Amino acid sequence: MTANPATASPAVITPASFDDLFALWSERQPRWQWKCPFVTPPWLAAWWRCFGGDGDPLLLRITRGEHPVGVVPLMRQGPTARFMGSADLCDHCDFPAVKNPPADLWVRLLRYLKARGIRRLELASVRPEASALANLASLPKGHQWQVAVSPSGVSVQMPLPESWDAYLDTLDAKQRHEVRRKLRRAEAAGNLVCRMVRDADDAAAAMDTFMHLFRRSRADKKAFMTPRREAFFRELADGLARADMLRLMCIDIDDRPAAAVFCIDLGETTYLYNNGFDPHFRGISIGIVSKLVTIRASIAAGMKVYDFLNGAETYKYRLGGRAVPLSRCVVEF
Repeated sequence: MTANPATASPAVITPASFDDLFALWSERQPRWQWKCPFVTPPWLAAWWRCFGGDGDPLLLRITRGEHPVGVVPLMRQGPTARFMGSADLCDHCDFPAVKNPPADLWVRLLRYLKARGIRRLELASVRPEASALANLASLPKGHQWQVAVSPSGVSVQMPLPESWDAYLDTLDAKQRHEVRRKLRRAEAAGNLVCRMVRDADDAAAAMDTFMHLFRRSRADKKAFMTPRREAFFRELADGLARADMLRLMCIDIDDRPAAAVFCIDLGETTYLYNNGFDPHFRGISIGIVSKLVTIRASIAAGMKVYDFLNGAETYKYRLGGRAVPLSRCVVEF
């Protein structure tokens, strides 16, 4: 019996471009473990255009035989390679790959990096199921490399049931009462209108509203949203919209912008990325209400998971979230 070349051949690592990533994204997304929005081509391209001056891109394509089996989105800073992105904007990362990547891939990756003068691979943050964590952390220890894994916080997510009523039933009696009360108060405050912005043609105007409300929300958010980060958010929104991943919820009360929530859909998961609101509506808990509206919209759209992303804020647990531990993986060689 003749072996399949894709199975028998060793993994081969070659440089890739952003065009290569977009092509693989278009061809392979349904079949690959491309579950993290922070390593999708729309995200990486937007981040690199806005922040890439601090390092060199190190995008790698992995093939076996004639078959692509994964990509490695890294950047290089001297002798260190790390995920392309930054901790202030990217919550967790991974290596997009087939379900069962070649067993020799990770050793070959480290040897590829070492041959190019890289002596340290820093990967933070990664989830428990991340391919990078599962494979690099399990490499046999030896004189060639040292692998260290340490905690780096938590992400919070929850499964979504099939209906809003079923979601309310997952909450304890006190929280169920609070959710209903907050929604009633918001609806009684005036003519409440919710608009889901998904198209690139509408994203620019919606991002004007988002930026205005984001900066008004809190002093720390105003300080965070520098001109450079604003450019990134706007470029990201456009790229995600063109990839059918943007879910920007805009909420008006009596024709006045009250809140805007920047969500990302990937596969069957909705990711709550960021939000802003008008402090005028703080008394009706518009911040929590806006998140509840996005949870309800995700359930209606048939999504299976709602991910609050990184951080252990109390409201995430009150709305039904459960902690997912994050880790930092460092390989020295």
